[in-house]
Amino acid sequence: MTKIDIKALKSEAEKFRGKGKLEKAIELYEQIWDAKAADAKTLQKMAEIYLKLGFKEEGVEAYREAMKGYLDTGFLVQAIAVGKILQELMPDNKEINQEVEELLAKKRGPAIAVPYPVAPPAKAAAPPPPPKPVPEKAETAPAKPEPDQKSKEEWMEPAGEEAEAPAGEKEMPKTETEALAPEPGAIALEPEVSEEPEVEEKSSMDMTLFAGLDEKEFSELYKKLRSVKIPGGIRLCREDEEGNSIFIIASGEVEVTKKDPEGNDRPVARLGPGQFFGEFAYFTGGKRQATVKAMTDLELLEISKDQMDEIVEKYPQVKEGMLNLYKERVLDNLLALSPLTAILPPEDRRKLIEKFELKEAEPGETVVKEGDPGDSMFLIKSGKVEVTTIDPKDKRRLTLARLGSGDFFGEVSLLKNKPRTATITALTPSELMILKRASFETLSQNHPEMMALIEQTIEKRVEATIKKIMGEK
Repeated sequence: MTKIDIKALKSEAEKFRGKGKLEKAIELYEQIWDAKAADAKTLQKMAEIYLKLGFKEEGVEAYREAMKGYLDTGFLVQAIAVGKILQELMPDNKEINQEVEELLAKKRGPAIAVPYPVAPPAKAAAPPPPPKPVPEKAETAPAKPEPDQKSKEEWMEPAGEEAEAPAGEKEMPKTETEALAPEPGAIALEPEVSEEPEVEEKSSMDMTLFAGLDEKEFSELYKKLRSVKIPGGIRLCREDEEGNSIFIIASGEVEVTKKDPEGNDRPVARLGPGQFFGEFAYFTGGKRQATVKAMTDLELLEISKDQMDEIVEKYPQVKEGMLNLYKERVLDNLLALSPLTAILPPEDRRKLIEKFELKEAEPGETVVKEGDPGDSMFLIKSGKVEVTTIDPKDKRRLTLARLGSGDFFGEVSLLKNKPRTATITALTPSELMILKRASFETLSQNHPEMMALIEQTIEKRVEATIKKIMGEK
């Protein structure tokens, strides 16, 4: 019996797929499936082609096998994305909807760092029949979004009324349907590729969002995740604009850029499947810290802050995982940029991060009272606070400053071992990261240069307070 060269078949199938010869491509992919060598990624491509050719039943079956394959090899993010597609394709099929949720709940767990593509999953049914010639209008337009489905403008970061896309860059479609729909009478094509490199992928979100949940809890979280397809070239997030969602990449690649001091965009990272972005604005309720552009067609999972807050309120065990994510991805970045801690080596910064504890404050709550002992410093995770003091001239309360996400306060009393010099009141629901004196003193003893910087910061604040009291600008 002649041995089949799976690698060569994949390469040829990809060439046909890139050129839009989908009937030829599916014939080769089916040979791979017949040989029980179709990994999850190949099965997903087959499903997409079947649907483009008008073979919905075969497409659904390929997606089901792809989801099982991703789960068997530990790629939960990719499996969730495929599960969402299945439920969109068959919204009224209770059997498939139940199968998707139960399978995902039972199989969830920490991701496995294995080469990708992976060994093929066992095939549950005979392969679909070779596709028949496609009728002239065989393509079915993508289903219209449900009335309550968000448009792309609603979940994407707005570009701003005056902003224009750079030359050669696509403008964002008005809706997701427009993003997915091919030109009239044409089949949407993917870039031509000769061979896909094997890339090691790992889903870094699994332990954070999904660990520790039972089947019922996981099912509820799964329902809140939204699957979105984005064509290459679209800017998903823009630096300095508002945002409150985390995006998890199921497939495709994005480029992350930040502006340098001259205002030019500089690449800082490329992210792929299993990785995520948007967490800074998500946690702080503030602005995006970078611009993110789709370098290829993307499949994303999105969860908004409001949706995640509902889960955290109902299942407090998720909160600890989200706090760890905040420390790893946001607090570390804030400490690296802060003049108080920027000089610390990364390993010392990580040790310091572990010492921070979370405190929540309601609007109107006094966080720090003027005259009280000062044994801790604070970093604002989210929310806003007001800094006030008693004016010595007329004994009225004087507002010195309003602070927001990423700002520190309380370090003066901590460093000088003196009573608090001002009162801090929460203006909005706020989350504060607290660092106690013992942890701070251990660090400062090992880094006397940091103390000099803090002294300078204190002097500036004292000068600003005196000017405020004196009525100077």
